[in-house]
This record gives sequence, C-alpha cells and structure tokens, in this order.
Amino acid sequence: MSTEKATRSVSGDDESAPVLVDQKRYHDLDALRGFAMLLGIVIHGLMSFMPIPLPGVPQDINQNPEVFGYVFNFIHGFRMQLFFLISGFFTAMLWRKQGLRKLFKHRAKRILVPLIIAMPILWIFGIVFVGMDADFPFAEAEAKFKESMNNPLALLAMGIWVPVTGHLWFLYYLLWLILGFAVVIKLIERFRIKPVSSRMIRSPWLWLVPLTLLPQLFNGLIGLIMGFPIIGPDTFGGVIPWPPQLIYYAVFFGFGAICYGREEFDQAIGRRWQACFILSIPALLLGIHWIELRNAAFKAGWEGNQSEIIWYHFLTNLCQLFFAWLMIFGFIGFFRRFFSKENKKVRYISDASYWIYIAHMPPIMALQFWVSKWPYPSFLKFLFIFTVTVGILLLIYEYAIRYTWVGTMLNGKRTRESAST
Repeated sequence: MSTEKATRSVSGDDESAPVLVDQKRYHDLDALRGFAMLLGIVIHGLMSFMPIPLPGVPQDINQNPEVFGYVFNFIHGFRMQLFFLISGFFTAMLWRKQGLRKLFKHRAKRILVPLIIAMPILWIFGIVFVGMDADFPFAEAEAKFKESMNNPLALLAMGIWVPVTGHLWFLYYLLWLILGFAVVIKLIERFRIKPVSSRMIRSPWLWLVPLTLLPQLFNGLIGLIMGFPIIGPDTFGGVIPWPPQLIYYAVFFGFGAICYGREEFDQAIGRRWQACFILSIPALLLGIHWIELRNAAFKAGWEGNQSEIIWYHFLTNLCQLFFAWLMIFGFIGFFRRFFSKENKKVRYISDASYWIYIAHMPPIMALQFWVSKWPYPSFLKFLFIFTVTVGILLLIYEYAIRYTWVGTMLNGKRTRESAST
C-alpha cells in the first residue's frame, strides 16, 4: 500500500496507528443512511395506530398496538443511533479530505440552511394540526406556560422539551456534534494525541457497552411518563440540547468517526452480520419485557417499588443497548454484502430520502387525520398513508427538487441524464 493510501505511526506500533484505506465511494453506507431515513417515515406513519398521546397526532379508530408496537420499537431501537454513526463516519471523511473549514461550510449548506428554512414551515403545519386535535388541552397548556414564566427550572425544561425543531431535531443535534468534533480535532492536534488502537475497532464491545450504558440509563423516561413501552432513545426537540442525549449520540457519532479510513472497519465491523441479527431478537424481546414490568411497577406507585423500578429500568436499558449495537453492526455488514457496488436506482432513492424525510410530516399527519375514522384494517390504512406520502414526495423531488437549487443544497448538484443515456 502506497504512502498516499496508508499512514502508520513513526514508532511502528501497528496497534496504536491507523491504517488508512483507499479513498472510495461508500455506496453501502450511502444506501444505509437513506434506508434509516425511510424507516423514520415508517415509524411516524405508525404513530396514529398506537395509543401515544402526543399533540397533533390523531388517534385512529382501528389501533393495533400489539403488532405495530413491536414494529415501532424494532425500528426506534436502533435507527437514530445508526444514523449518527454513519454521520460521524462521513464527517471524519470530509475532514480528512477537505479540512475543518470546508467541513463547516459543507455541513452548513447541507444541514444548517435546510433546518433554518424548514422549521418555520413546520411550525405553521404543527399549529394547524394541533388545532385540529380536539383532545388537546389548550387551557391547561396555557396555564402551565404562564406558570413556568416565573420558574427558571421550568423555563429550562421547556427549552429542552418544547419541540421547536420538530422531527428535524436530529439535524440540530448533529450540528452540536460537528462542533464537538472540531473541538476534539483541535485538542488532538494541540496535544499530539495518538490515534485509537486498532484493537478498539476490532473488539468494540469491551468499551462501547460501558461507555454507552450511562447515558442510555437516562432514556425511557418519556415512555415511563406516558405508560407506553417505548424501546429506544427519548426525543427532545427543544433549543437547549439535553446533555445525556447529546452524550449518548456522541458515542455513536464518535465511533463512526474513528472508523473512517481504518482497515479494521472493513474487516471486522459487520463481518458476522447474520449472528448480529439473530442475537438482536432476544435482546429486543427482553428489553420490551422488562420495560413493561418497569412501567407496571411505576404505575403501582413509586413508594414501595423503587428497587423494582430501578432494577427493571437498568435491565431494559442494558438489553436496548445490546439491541442497538447488534442491529447497527448487522445492517453495516448486510449493506456491505449487498450494496457495496454502485446502483443508480439505489443512489437515487438515497439522494431522495433526505428531501422525503424533511418534508414527510405534514402529508403524513394530514393523511392520518383523513383516514382516522375509516372503517378499514389498520394495516391497509398505514400502507395507504406511507405509499401516498412517499409517492407524492418522490414526484416532487424529481420534478421540483433534484435539479434545482434545493436539490443542490441537500445533495449536491445533479444533472439530468440525456434520453440516449
């Protein structure tokens, strides 16, 4: 391997020095990132078919939480963690290729500007949908808001909880993680810190489990309050990042960043993807089992049940942790096996997925309100909601987004192929 393609430490210590692989197009990770985006549309489409009391989310007359709850938890248990890991990987790639200044410019164009443009539009739709929710306690919400104005802690909680960024909260958190990435890079350069050991990538379980567990324990509080067994991280869309949540996603982002350019990533991570998928099943089922026991103990009363609640909370989060990492490693290996080569159709869907995800909530919620009283099976109604939403947004992407300044902002410049091509 030439010096342009590989770098080793001058000390010759292969265990502490990174080996940089050829610069290439990671078609598998591109496709996997798009897949994670589309899974988000699935879980948002499912929400009206489960008893999740969120403002503006209609409650369908034919709910099926027994089935849809497992689908929701399956996706929600690993999707955003996977997204942040891939984001960390590509952030490190941009930094290695272009430096911090161009990294900031690129991420501002791809993330910050779309977030600033989209948020006011989403606020308008959000106000409309909340107004359509006949069960929303407007008077109670107004009273709590006025009460919180004189309470600094309540204002802080509102800054964390109030969904200012809506379903695009992850872009806001990603901006904070990129700033943190830049700080870490500067510290590494300032103090000449050596790269992580190759052993840390070959055998990540030894340190990822304890590092992820502490912030993981701060998850599940929303499901506890609502009394619904939700697997996966809580969602905070406020302007003040929730520190445990930021740290939690920083673990996945950071692991993705240190994996870029390392041969160990291609050789070890996801190699046994079939086993990862198989082992993830008991991890998920046990996680759901213990979260149900935790919620039941909490409902029975905190007094006299503290030890059971804490113990079940620990067990479910430990299982959720293993489930998330198993699914991540499994899908990395699966997509590396089947999507490593360039495929124009897959690349097109991957490009379109960013636009579809940004724009999907208004049509999803409008369709949910529309079909909520239809006397048809919930699966058919969900399939209708998902298909219509993705179909309409794909048409808009092709004819009004992909080859315009909006498409350039989101994915880079694309040119329409000639008829002969």
